[in-house]
Amino acid sequence: MRSYFSNTLNPMRQRVLTLEKSIALLEAVFAAPGGIGTRPLAKLLDENIATVHNISMTLCDLKYLQQDAKTKVFYPGLRLMVFSRHPTYRRSLLQTGAPIIDAVAEQINESTLLAVIDGGRVINLKYSPGRQALRAHESDDMSDHAYATAVGKVLLASLTEPELDDYLKRVSLKRLTENTVRDGAALKAELAQVRKQRYARTVDEFCEGLSAMAVPVYDLWGNILAGIGCSAPTVRLQKPAQVKLTLAALQSAASDLEKAWGEALHNTFQAGEIPHQGAVSALLRVEK
Repeated sequence: MRSYFSNTLNPMRQRVLTLEKSIALLEAVFAAPGGIGTRPLAKLLDENIATVHNISMTLCDLKYLQQDAKTKVFYPGLRLMVFSRHPTYRRSLLQTGAPIIDAVAEQINESTLLAVIDGGRVINLKYSPGRQALRAHESDDMSDHAYATAVGKVLLASLTEPELDDYLKRVSLKRLTENTVRDGAALKAELAQVRKQRYARTVDEFCEGLSAMAVPVYDLWGNILAGIGCSAPTVRLQKPAQVKLTLAALQSAASDLEKAWGEALHNTFQAGEIPHQGAVSALLRVEK
């Protein structure tokens, strides 16, 4: 398995093979949501087990990888996760997503937004208001009430169990309306359903008379990168036909953003090997 960005290497330069192997290994671990062990890594990378073991353990020592003490599988380490959340990723995501958000807001004629979750904070990156006289508006930092919004639920559903527990420790589930979820266990059950159906819907949860829908945007490895949501008065977003139409428009916008994001990475690295969504997951369907 070659690095996804190996086409960027200058053939006139001396190549450091150990570095290439290390980067390919990091990419393989990052692409395996459930972790991956030494033998599957060796098979995937077409390397001997000793080499893969030595590189993996060195990366663990440097905190770029972590190894589960019981299963012995590898996961991305803290340093790697910090690098992946460098502030510039939000800027590039905003540049890529802004025209898509404007387009879907124009299409459905409702307020639409692009949001991300970073360090437990739910951040509104781009807000495009609808043309209706009665319309919704979202604050830049949605963290304190994310549990009562559709896009917030989509993003909270991307958190690991410890990350979600940490969020629930920091944020009080206040009763905003009669429909607001106030129990942590109930919220977790709802987020599990959101992950399964790949969209979230709220009706009068954040504010009486306000409904919303949201869908996730996935990165190249199938992880939730962002959320696209729309809010509207409940009287306009309650008929089944309108709900279906809105969901389809949001899903189409998410697909467009996933494609545009992949193309942006392609252009950045001038490579032709960046996989489409799901390609890496299929590649890594090997036993641990």
